[in-house]
Amino acid sequence: MSGPKVVRIVTREEILEICAGHLRRLEQAIARWEQQGQRLGQLSAEEQAATQARFEQLRSLIDADRLQELQRQVPIEIEFLKDDLQQRETRAVQQATQQRQLARRQRENATTLLGALEARPISPQLRQQLQEIADGQSTEAVESILAQGFASLSAATEQPGLSQAQLQLAQRLQEDPAPQSLAQWRAAHEQAEPRLERIEQHIAQLLTLDQRASAEPYLLKLRQIDAETRTQQRNLLLDSLVLELAQATRDSQQRRARLARLQELASEAATLLGDAAAQSLAEAEHCNLANMAPVEPLITRFSAMIESELQQRAALARRQAVLEGLSSLGYEVREGMATAWARDGRVVLRKSATPGYGVEVGGNADNGRLQVRAVALSAQRDQGRDQDIETIWCGEFQRLQKLLAAQGDDLSIEKALAVGAVPLKEVQLEDHREVQRQTLQQRH
Repeated sequence: MSGPKVVRIVTREEILEICAGHLRRLEQAIARWEQQGQRLGQLSAEEQAATQARFEQLRSLIDADRLQELQRQVPIEIEFLKDDLQQRETRAVQQATQQRQLARRQRENATTLLGALEARPISPQLRQQLQEIADGQSTEAVESILAQGFASLSAATEQPGLSQAQLQLAQRLQEDPAPQSLAQWRAAHEQAEPRLERIEQHIAQLLTLDQRASAEPYLLKLRQIDAETRTQQRNLLLDSLVLELAQATRDSQQRRARLARLQELASEAATLLGDAAAQSLAEAEHCNLANMAPVEPLITRFSAMIESELQQRAALARRQAVLEGLSSLGYEVREGMATAWARDGRVVLRKSATPGYGVEVGGNADNGRLQVRAVALSAQRDQGRDQDIETIWCGEFQRLQKLLAAQGDDLSIEKALAVGAVPLKEVQLEDHREVQRQTLQQRH
């Protein structure tokens, strides 16, 4: 196993960057959880404080060098926040749906009372208040007004001049043995319309979680349906609106999810890239539920920029870790070698204790997979020493593994050839080439 090797390295810096990325995403998840929860009125100060305390506990795992635990716990916390926010959004939608359904029943009750009291000499103020409720206008003390109107029916059947239809309507409103309250009458006479309930729920979801403009077309259609008196036509319109709203709410969920994803990536890019991402960050600032066109291109762009930056950082950390480890073993490491490795794909290091021989490290550090091997620095040598040099390098490689492990890095072997399996590669260092060039120039 002491011949040329294919190895994989994962540095401590890389692991720390992974942990930092987890914490950045958690911080963004908390920010969205707080912002949305507060907007919906579904979040208390105590809950916010507890979540921030949890974040600090997770962040402290880095100082405690419990990096694996952090990588395991943070994604769980992020999923918890997402699920918790979804539950809060569901509660907010349910509350908004109940309010809309109550308002609809109040409008219907006011309309019914106005019809029953059409020829009844009630106060103009009460008639106007009932009309405002029936028209859906914002009115205070709605239940009190409906109760007054309901109470005014008590003598309706005794009033002369009422039409037969009005008398029948008043009688129906009072047909229970003792309908003494509006609540009792409602319990007996209000009939739920499943389609209308679904419609109100979808509209409540759009109004609560999206923006009013997304619900406006359906609110208009619903008003048109409420004004439709033909039963068959009304049923067709209700069926159609249910289907349209179901698709609209699905589209809304997808838009909100993509916008949230963009915000997560923009936050991470702002931290990692700074000014390099300034233009894209400015574009992201203008994205919202009403301006979704740039969202997907920006998500793609941010993802590529972040991945490239993280790869470059990890690759640099890997090169530096290997070079520093070899320096500790006595190999000559000069300034700029990491850059030369990135540029040329490899670098050769020599060691004064083994003149004429060195070590070549190369490969794509971006993916963590490297090649390492002992090499000869000249063709003019005692080739009988080659196998001895490979054996020495085997021991040094094991020492290199231990050095890296001591500082939190991992260097593992994926493939290795035996000593002497292939001839020792011959390379020339740049300074050797320069000496030869100058010698040739002097001869001529």
